[in-house]
Amino acid sequence: MNKRHTLNSNLTLINDTEWNGLGLVPRHSPYIEQYLERTLETMKRAVERYRRTTAIRFDLHIPKQAAAPDSEVISRFFSSLQAKINAHQLRKARCGQRVHTCQLRYVWVRERHLSDHRHYHCCILLNGDVYRHLGSFVSVNEGGASNMAKRVRSAWASALGCSWEDSAGLVHYVENGVYRVDANSPSLWRDYSALFYRLSYFAKSKTKPFGDDKNNFGCSRR
Repeated sequence: MNKRHTLNSNLTLINDTEWNGLGLVPRHSPYIEQYLERTLETMKRAVERYRRTTAIRFDLHIPKQAAAPDSEVISRFFSSLQAKINAHQLRKARCGQRVHTCQLRYVWVRERHLSDHRHYHCCILLNGDVYRHLGSFVSVNEGGASNMAKRVRSAWASALGCSWEDSAGLVHYVENGVYRVDANSPSLWRDYSALFYRLSYFAKSKTKPFGDDKNNFGCSRR
């Protein structure tokens, strides 16, 4: 039987290895069911809007010497990233290239380990006809943020109010962190399930810093 979270009675904990027919990583249970629900809803909206969807996983770190960030830092990040995506599409249009819409969708979770500074696990979901790759993230300068990896870092620097140089090491692109889900592909369910399995980590109850009046989880609203 599921039980309520001891630090937030509005949240329900589940210990299963499967939820709604989708697999969960056993070693990370218990999971917060409401977070799983919102993650799945965000994925559904992305694939319904863009039949080919690219998902990219990465982590955002707060500088260790910095004060605790305000609660709006993650909202500023996604707003900045959407603005950079829009600017990229506008530049393509001005060059006479074909342009597709790309409404950014995302899921994020705030965590803190015992000896670690606060950080965010993030996943962005993009129009797969526009963005298929992360691009090289080994760069010494911002250079117009010419690929998605650089746009992410530039947006995080903007959200923190720091320079490109000072943002070095604050974005971690996880191994095998790019997923592609094609609604017209025979592998749709396999790819969809694999992405949810990866993102189920966001919903684990452990390492969530409850009690400081800040949200631990969020996702795009549309």
